[in-house]
Amino acid sequence: MDEQIAALMNVVRQEIALYRDLIEHARRKTAILVRGSLDTILESNRIDETFNLQLRALENEMARLCQILCQTLHITRDDFTLLKLAEGLDQSAAGEIRSQSHLFRHLVEQLKSINQRNRRLAERSIHFSQGLLDYIANATNSYQSTGMLRPYAAVNGTISSKA
Repeated sequence: MDEQIAALMNVVRQEIALYRDLIEHARRKTAILVRGSLDTILESNRIDETFNLQLRALENEMARLCQILCQTLHITRDDFTLLKLAEGLDQSAAGEIRSQSHLFRHLVEQLKSINQRNRRLAERSIHFSQGLLDYIANATNSYQSTGMLRPYAAVNGTISSKA
């Protein structure tokens, strides 16, 4: 069981390092979104995909190790958490697990906050772009296919004798 716990903690440390990298990347992405360079945004999205693949691999390994530990400790998978695991371990191992768990939670909250800000920036950009497209679409209704302004139908003015 000690080997599985050590392997699990190794995965947690790798995830923490990856989340730190993700946070740094998300902060850079904020600047990228503000500048609005399409090529840079696309490159940033490719980097996101790479991070997601790495994260998925770590999550799969963590799930595998947790399954082994659940069977060993007779804990259902739904009840298993790192903090629950720490309850049954010696003080030094439990302290390490609690510390890493709290650090991990803090990093996830940080990343969530940055991603929410980036999402709002992207939504504003999309909203602005949609408004610009609507403006262009309305402007093009005034033109004929030849590029000439569409003539307005003559309006027969009626002058009221009561005016």
